Amino acid sequence: MPLVLDLLRHGEALPASNGSDDARRLSPGGERELERLALYLADLGWHPDRAFTSPLLRARDTARIVLRRAAPDLAPAVMDALGPESGVDEVLAALRAESAVAGHVLLVGHQPLLGELARRLTDGEDVGLAPGDLVRIEFSDGPEEGAGTLGRRVRRGDLPPMAR
Repeated sequence: MPLVLDLLRHGEALPASNGSDDARRLSPGGERELERLALYLADLGWHPDRAFTSPLLRARDTARIVLRRAAPDLAPAVMDALGPESGVDEVLAALRAESAVAGHVLLVGHQPLLGELARRLTDGEDVGLAPGDLVRIEFSDGPEEGAGTLGRRVRRGDLPPMAR
């Protein structure tokens, strides 16, 4: 079955306080960039069927901001395999366990995991996701290594300015 997989790196985050990377919040600039992304995606009619996010705060907040504007009826589920210490095989296993191998799925996570996932699922191209960047990978028959084709790519620097 066809699958559209959108990979979204969390927005720009503040430095860790008290040595805890898990609780890092988005910076005000990161939040604004994600609002711009959300408005852009909403204008395109973007609406995933399912959304999964890393358990870390900055990724959960990224998903919340983007989905609130672009897909307000969709609540993201936390997927532990999207945490920064996980690997590609764990993400693929978690997608299969969630039966998220068809339709339109959003994954919100971290580098280098998302970049490595994109590289392994496509022809090996390095997509280098900056904070707030989104890349689409399309499959005709589920997320198998090397079977995906890179599709839409949205970089925060390419987004139109928000109306005031």
